[in-house]
Amino acid sequence: MTNKWNYNDAYKRYPLTEQPYIFPDGSIVQVHDIFDPLPEFMKQADILFVDPPWNLSNINTFYMKADKAERIGEYGKFYKRLFDCIEEINPHTCYVEIGKEHLADFVLEMRSLFKYVTFYNSFYYHDKNKICYVVRGSMKFKKPKLDYMDEEDIIEWVCKNEDYTCIGDLCMGRGLVGVNAYKNKKRFVGTELNHKRLSVLVERIMTYEF
Repeated sequence: MTNKWNYNDAYKRYPLTEQPYIFPDGSIVQVHDIFDPLPEFMKQADILFVDPPWNLSNINTFYMKADKAERIGEYGKFYKRLFDCIEEINPHTCYVEIGKEHLADFVLEMRSLFKYVTFYNSFYYHDKNKICYVVRGSMKFKKPKLDYMDEEDIIEWVCKNEDYTCIGDLCMGRGLVGVNAYKNKKRFVGTELNHKRLSVLVERIMTYEF
């Protein structure tokens, strides 16, 4: 594994096991494969923002970066499991980020779980040529004006403005959802396949200064 996938060695300073890591404010994260049973603490989330792998190639790249054998043969198997987890958590509001290839699939899945579903045109890395979409599902009607915002700015808006006590993320990565929740003095829960990526979040929170 090349050094660029070590994420500045945060995992050496904040090593994680497969046990939950609990922050001083009660927020919880865990190294976890989404195909394993959902951790009970994830059900504390009353809102979700999830940026999952967008296609089969993305999934298997994430397994490679996590030093795990590739194991997914079809994307449908993954996103069906993702939405099973969302249904089990049962949040009142859920945001899911996705690329164009599976946007229609994600909208259909969200409509099976939530009364009101819409999606926003977005982009990532603050580059308007890198197009993505954010799908919002909720049990109450609300349509915030998020069109054509960078996905990082949408996450920041959600963590600051939505009504919630605890936000969850099933694919935390390096923890943008967790960092923004923490900035707004809100709890978060999350899971992530790659312990090295999750350690970046732990370091950011534990060394954060208001």
